[in-house]
Amino acid sequence: MTAKCYLFLLFLGLILPASALPTVLKIPKPQPDSLVAQDYYKQLLRLALISGAAGRPVPELVETTSMEQGRAFYELNRGTLVDVYWMGTNIEREQQLRAIRVPLDRGLIGYRRFIIRSDRQFIFDAITRYDQLKKYLGCQGLDWPDTDIMRAADLRVTEVPVFEGLYQQVVAKRCDYFPRGYFEAEPELMQRKKTYPTLMRYDSLVLHYPFTVYFFVKRDNEELAAWIEQGLEKMIDDGALLKYMVRHPLTAHVFPLDKKTPPKYTIHIANPYLPADTDFTDARYWFQPSDFVPTTDSPATGN
Repeated sequence: MTAKCYLFLLFLGLILPASALPTVLKIPKPQPDSLVAQDYYKQLLRLALISGAAGRPVPELVETTSMEQGRAFYELNRGTLVDVYWMGTNIEREQQLRAIRVPLDRGLIGYRRFIIRSDRQFIFDAITRYDQLKKYLGCQGLDWPDTDIMRAADLRVTEVPVFEGLYQQVVAKRCDYFPRGYFEAEPELMQRKKTYPTLMRYDSLVLHYPFTVYFFVKRDNEELAAWIEQGLEKMIDDGALLKYMVRHPLTAHVFPLDKKTPPKYTIHIANPYLPADTDFTDARYWFQPSDFVPTTDSPATGN
């Protein structure tokens, strides 16, 4: 974000009357299998509102009803059941909704670790290149942007409408791997350890495409968008956003990135559904591949 744009957002926040926004903001209720993720984004939204408040009363976040991404997209457009939601971004969503274009995970969700059957680890141990991965079938959720990204790269994908069904498909060998965001696989597998004891997180290989989660609001809700954006920018400036990621249970276990089982191989594919002006090489907002490269700590030297 340019200095001029940041000053504009700050000015807008300072002059905006407190009555311009409601005292309550509606967000979807979490599904049973996404409580930790829900807490991550809900608390981050609350912190962004506090950070960008500029003296205004901070709205209360109220959970309404559970819904999949497709319905959440619809409800945001309607502006009745949902005022703010967090979703993986793509061109269509940014055209129809107002995206707050500050990556909530610094693009970490675009680094995909695989959930596989443990008895098939030897197969993935032999995969180091894109042309080898193409032979195998991945599972993805219905209405997930990841599905289109993988298919555009000519990777084989099957869609599953129910989240829990993705794990069941891997167990049943109806697909070979389930790519999850870098921080998602471990807590999800721990939650299902007794249900799916044959599943494991595979760490040696990562599939990467530029991708992130943004907060979205209704297209014409510029006041709220500016407030959240200003708050997130301030959290980047003072280091609060990164500290939040390092401490929250959803993401804490992957830090430091260059020390916690970094991948041996990374397969990079393009994301043609990311808006063309998205600069995912900007280290202010996005983690870079070099952040995962193991480093050797130099011994301290005395005077």
